[in-house]
Amino acid sequence: MKRILIAGASGFVGGELISKLLTDPQLEIIALSRKEQDSHHPRLTWKKCDLFSFKDIRESMIDCDSAYYLVHSMIPSAALTQGEFYDFDLILADNFIRAARENSLKHIIYLSGMVLESEKLSWHLKSRLEVEQTLQQSQARVTTLRAGLVIGKNGSSFMILKKLIERLPVMICPSWTSTLSQPIAVQDIIRVLVRSLYDEKVMGKSYDIGGKDVVTYRDLLTRTSLILGQNRRIFTFDVIPLGLSRFWVSLITGESRDLVYPLVLSLTHPMVVDPSRAWPYPDDLRIRLNDALKEALHEKPRKKEKHKSIKKYVPAERVVRSVQRLDLPTGKNADTMANEYFGWLPRFLNPLIKITTENNVIVFSLIFKNLKLLILEKSVERSTSDRQLFYILGGLLVSKNNNSRARLEFRDVLNGRLTIAAIHDFYPSLPWYIYVCTQAQLHLMVMYFFNRHLKSYSTSIQ
Repeated sequence: MKRILIAGASGFVGGELISKLLTDPQLEIIALSRKEQDSHHPRLTWKKCDLFSFKDIRESMIDCDSAYYLVHSMIPSAALTQGEFYDFDLILADNFIRAARENSLKHIIYLSGMVLESEKLSWHLKSRLEVEQTLQQSQARVTTLRAGLVIGKNGSSFMILKKLIERLPVMICPSWTSTLSQPIAVQDIIRVLVRSLYDEKVMGKSYDIGGKDVVTYRDLLTRTSLILGQNRRIFTFDVIPLGLSRFWVSLITGESRDLVYPLVLSLTHPMVVDPSRAWPYPDDLRIRLNDALKEALHEKPRKKEKHKSIKKYVPAERVVRSVQRLDLPTGKNADTMANEYFGWLPRFLNPLIKITTENNVIVFSLIFKNLKLLILEKSVERSTSDRQLFYILGGLLVSKNNNSRARLEFRDVLNGRLTIAAIHDFYPSLPWYIYVCTQAQLHLMVMYFFNRHLKSYSTSIQ
């Protein structure tokens, strides 16, 4: 029996992939989700796993042979998330490769975006490339599949397009709707993903995958409206600012800006298969665009497979995640960055705050009343030169409901080119709205000035 891990199993593609893989009696599937799920198949095990936790993913990956990485982080993972989605993506991918090394994982299959490395990329596509580069640092073979818009009933990008057509009888489109794309049916994606698991010829390589039709986004809108029986009038107005079109798409569809803004920025880039990187099995990519649209738009309700009864994740109330990207000085690592931070911070906040350290316990105190604001403890066992981990134990600024997973970390990513500083699973004691307007903003200010300090004084860091 071969054990396969699916990270991102509760997503649109993940659910379809599980159905296909379960047809092979030689496969056992470990499906990861942020929320508890029910397993209704003897060869399918759902595991609750927070991919921001290295410990969670390491334990979930035990005895797995291969893994699918279908993860994106544009949906908020906490009640308050500070930071950019591409930095969240880096932490998730870095945790994954660290776990893969410890578990001697043999093969990773990554579903990426259609990245044109020669162009100046949007952050959405640049993030996909950074994740590719991160996964390549594992000791496993990495098969990368780059796709553009996926046509399927529950695909987030496709649903945005469908809502625009349903809600607007007339559409005045910006210039990016003239960009070429090569949409692909979800059924074709699944065929490619499954073949990648078995076929030695494609393992460890990178491919562009797209459907049989190359169209503009305006043409895609027109085709979709005709299939829906809603012959919409569509005009192009080239001078509409990109920022306005992002806001407009979010407003009309009701989707969050966290999801819409990065996606719209990526649509300004052509997403067409490079022939030199094309998938070597063209019969796997057999569905024409109109057929894919008809299937997605007119799919009749089917008897729901038990394993597809997936419960949606809702972040806990009052929990905080804050992630910042820092410039790592040449020759330095997370260890030296953490030491520099705890040495610099009391100088920056002088005379209000003092920091004392004893036996790996770090205490932040309000100096004139000697009140303990934060108490941290370094995890010696789980800290390394490229990752420093500190658990947040208590203090006046920490809620009594704070759990044992609250932590601050510094970690090197992208082969030591950057350091990520992150706070995870933190519950503040201040009333929520006061916290959001005060302590949360103070933290952002501190990290901003710490990064400036690193740029200005990098040669002085010891």
